[in-house]
Amino acid sequence: MRNCLFILFLLGLPVLTSAQDKRKLEFKITGLKDRDTVYLANYYGNRLYYADTALANAKAEVVFARPSGYKAGIYAVVVPGPKYFEFIADEPEVLMESDREDLNGRMVVKNSVQNKAFYDYIRFLNDKKKEGDAIREKRESSTNPLQRSMAKQQLEDLDLGVRKHQAELVKQYPGTLFSVIVNMGIPTEQVELTTPDGKVDSLASYYNFRQHFWDNTALTDERIVRTPMFQNKLEEYIGKIVPQIPDTINRLADDLIGRLGTSEELFKFVVHNITYKYETSEIMGMDAVFVHMAETYYCPPPGQKSRAVWMDEEKLKKMCERARKMAPIVIGAKSRNIILPDTTEQRWIDLHKLPNEYIYVVFWDPHCGHCKKTLPDIYKQYQEILKPKGIEVFSVAKATDSTLFADWRKFIREHDMRWVNVGLTANVFKDARKNPGKYVPSITTIESLNYMDTWDVHSTPKFFVLDGDRKIVGKSITPEQAADLIERLRAAKKR
Repeated sequence: MRNCLFILFLLGLPVLTSAQDKRKLEFKITGLKDRDTVYLANYYGNRLYYADTALANAKAEVVFARPSGYKAGIYAVVVPGPKYFEFIADEPEVLMESDREDLNGRMVVKNSVQNKAFYDYIRFLNDKKKEGDAIREKRESSTNPLQRSMAKQQLEDLDLGVRKHQAELVKQYPGTLFSVIVNMGIPTEQVELTTPDGKVDSLASYYNFRQHFWDNTALTDERIVRTPMFQNKLEEYIGKIVPQIPDTINRLADDLIGRLGTSEELFKFVVHNITYKYETSEIMGMDAVFVHMAETYYCPPPGQKSRAVWMDEEKLKKMCERARKMAPIVIGAKSRNIILPDTTEQRWIDLHKLPNEYIYVVFWDPHCGHCKKTLPDIYKQYQEILKPKGIEVFSVAKATDSTLFADWRKFIREHDMRWVNVGLTANVFKDARKNPGKYVPSITTIESLNYMDTWDVHSTPKFFVLDGDRKIVGKSITPEQAADLIERLRAAKKR
């Protein structure tokens, strides 16, 4: 159970009524005063959200009986303090009694088969935890190998006993949310597979563990979205069990989503959680997962409806536009070419035709304060780190008016930047707006002239690393990090 309580009153979830959601939830809590305000909160994922309010009567009784009902899940009753206890809502009626001074310790379940089993189970786990802690303390304080070995065996036996009890509970309460919760709590067995010569095959063992990770989770049971256990397992699987490689994440996310059955609630929950995790990730390359999720589950092909029926049309439109712009610049994508003039406006330089195997692309603005502070240092690293390794810098500047153009050339001269300098210059920008045919397709491309949109350059400076095939292999990294990345890529090629 969670130690922290989050009641988000302003983010209360919409309630859809169904006959099976009709419930009477009644509690008697000694210590409550007449007309004390008591709140009901429900889990959605691993957070609690406001669900309902009731007033205690003179007998310290509180009744929640909202006409729209309460969806099955784990709930919390919050009394002044604030203090709270949790219970399962999966039966038509629940009646529980406790004392405000010790809500969990003095809990008595008067009417609810599942909650009686739930609290017995919690007490069982607490007892086993104390027993395990005592054994571990003995083992850690002992220097006797035999005693340490015996303690290890005791812990293994204790674990087997807990698993056996969990399996018995699952069988004893079939179909109940309680059994689903218990089953979800049974850890996936980590089997050590071996090679033909008897050695442990760690890779095969990992794949076996990953394949069976969801065995104890009822992936088609919508009730699991209203328990903290499911989101905790989802976060563990996506963030720790699955290798953080975009293609692998995408494949295994699709596999998991495909196993959720027909529940729109489960689909929404899993898709949203995975999408949000990688939309907000600061790890290089994870935007590829966001783009995949957006294109696969949110942004429909022309003439079709989005599967993300929960999203506001305007927000969906913005999200899809963002994914469209990001798709060409994710790690692994073939970069869009840039053909722009140098400071003389006479020589046009083609990014994709540079002879270097690796290119460090820099986008900047002569009037960007951070750019002017950063670029001299980048040039120093270019001379000391990149150039000796055969890595060229392709520096693209915004020079779309006479002032920008003059300041661009001045900055390059002052800092003696002898790398590839190109820009969307004032004359080219002006002429292209009047007559694009003057430059396209004989000299350059529309994508080059619109590089800010093509490469999503709406803030500067911005950095990319391209390989020999001009695929994007790095982004938003320093020259030193780029050099290290390239060394690793070169080493991988030699294997």
